[in-house]
Amino acid sequence: MKQKLVFLDIDGTLVDKLETIHPSTVKAVEFARKNGHRLFISSGRYKSIVPHCLAPLHLDDGVFAAGANVFCDGRVIFDSTFEPHVYDMIIASLINHRAMIVAETLESEMLLGENWRSEFEGMKQWILSLGGSFVQHAPKSLSTVGKFVYKAADCTNVQLQSELADICNVITLSYPDSSLGGEIMQLGVNKSVGIQKVLEYYGADISDTVAIGDGCNDIEMLDLCAIGVAMGNASDVVKAHADIVTDRIENDGLYKAFETLGLI
Repeated sequence: MKQKLVFLDIDGTLVDKLETIHPSTVKAVEFARKNGHRLFISSGRYKSIVPHCLAPLHLDDGVFAAGANVFCDGRVIFDSTFEPHVYDMIIASLINHRAMIVAETLESEMLLGENWRSEFEGMKQWILSLGGSFVQHAPKSLSTVGKFVYKAADCTNVQLQSELADICNVITLSYPDSSLGGEIMQLGVNKSVGIQKVLEYYGADISDTVAIGDGCNDIEMLDLCAIGVAMGNASDVVKAHADIVTDRIENDGLYKAFETLGLI
């Protein structure tokens, strides 16, 4: 079989909500590599907060921050950030809506304490454990932020999008969470943009690509790649953009997808 470039989401695809990787997923990655295929991350996460359990798989390259930065051969080949004035407008809106704010940069994550509430202590400790920081007040006019995550806002994603439509995209969280929140992405930046950067770098063709994911931020890459696979745990909205729907992550969905595609 001709070599394929396979782009893999993390949360809900490679790891479950407890950040556990299933044995069948490890086998799928190992067998696909042995068959000559190239595997890449394509995640909403920044590289600095990729789960430690994935380290043995050596999935070091690919698309991170939902397309805001791209690593190939261990180095950054693309890094896109919000303009400082856009950053300021987003921060002002999130503070106004009493949201807990996480500003994501290439180096780390910053939990901003403007609307700090003790219910998020666990989130704070998780970010600190990954080398991130807790900042009492949001810095002004940063030029290093590529993406935001927010939680517990007093408005819906739709309402926030209507306020900020001219400067960013607001989508639902790409991982399960009970608090009202979402992710804020740069206009024109998504996983498909990052994948195109990878293809340009390696001189590869879109006809040789596979994308596998389960979240709203996977839709563009499922549409772009030659074959788009939705995990069984994806929403119906995401599944509608897929060529194939595999089983759920807890039922060896990734392994079964690789078998269906003939990668293993």
